[in-house]
Amino acid sequence: MIRRSRRISRTPATLVATTESGGSTVNGGRVPGIRELAAAVGLSVSTVSRAMNNRYGVDAETRERVMAAAREIGYVPDAAARRLKSHPRLRVEVLFSPYPGPNHEINPAALATLQALRERAAARGIALAVRELTDTQPPVEVAADLAAHVAEQAFDVAITYGHFHDETLAVLRDGGLPVVCLQSPAAAPRQIGVTVDTAAAAYQVTQYLAALGHASIALVAGPVEALHHRGYHRGFTEAAEEFGLESPEAWRFSLAPQALNEAGAAAALAPLLAKPAAERPTAIVFASDWLAMGGLRAAGAAGLRVPDDVSLAGFDNVPAAAGLKPALTTFDVHHDAMADAVLDAAIELMENPHAPATPEQAARRVMADLVKRASCARQGRR
Repeated sequence: MIRRSRRISRTPATLVATTESGGSTVNGGRVPGIRELAAAVGLSVSTVSRAMNNRYGVDAETRERVMAAAREIGYVPDAAARRLKSHPRLRVEVLFSPYPGPNHEINPAALATLQALRERAAARGIALAVRELTDTQPPVEVAADLAAHVAEQAFDVAITYGHFHDETLAVLRDGGLPVVCLQSPAAAPRQIGVTVDTAAAAYQVTQYLAALGHASIALVAGPVEALHHRGYHRGFTEAAEEFGLESPEAWRFSLAPQALNEAGAAAALAPLLAKPAAERPTAIVFASDWLAMGGLRAAGAAGLRVPDDVSLAGFDNVPAAAGLKPALTTFDVHHDAMADAVLDAAIELMENPHAPATPEQAARRVMADLVKRASCARQGRR
């Protein structure tokens, strides 16, 4: 017979054992659990949990009402709840593993996302730290360091952002740690993925360029193994086929991870943009603003005018995009809204030990909005 595990803890007056059902047994008799307490005060379980653990989002009057009801019905918080009292703020750590540029610079969009996470976390009373994982160590050593860090219980929920080796992902997956996967799908039961629909974005901007009269369009993105870039390849291909656009395979760039930057895009496009007008695209779709900046550089080096000779469209709406000459057409991913979606998922994972309950609940999608600027124009404009 399989027995339910029980967590045993001492209180000043009695011996308490908490079962998986959410209630407790005191000296052999069952006492109310958190669900009964929530029903008694007419609040949600999550609100009662925050009140009992002196956490963010509950005013003093509500907290006192919950505590009074708990005393009245004899509710005793379990060991996990008492542990949270020692650090009442939700502690979130971003595990950041970027692809750096040739001079160790980081994608401006990634920096904007991290800044939005910091600001939104501060506004919501959440303690947030960023831990950068580097490629200077062998993957096994990076994973070992992370495993030791996780064992220290320095944070409650992790946010993964960037690229990670299998060894690192195994630490997070096998440890049962609550994880929010930013721009990647969930890979374990206690994970929630928050992603942007890049396939829809790529389709929309290609359709927009086709409506401007462009019939020959190129794509600059990354490897299809990465969710973000896979979406761009899929959406672009679908639109190109639907609208009968000229876009041979040689015009569909799948840059290696180390080339996913301004310099990498400029180098990749240089040969193509040096060709005669009849042999080169009149518009280029980029999977990031950083790549589009490389396209702008390559166009200038080839003596081409943007948008008169070639239109360019990026993705991310980084702060610098509006200040480029010409201003860059792009997609606004609403960094603040994305940060809130990530933090909402982190709170849900912390407060609900069964979250996410279904595969659908493990996938959260954020939509980006097309921002039309001067880098795109009607084909043939002079």
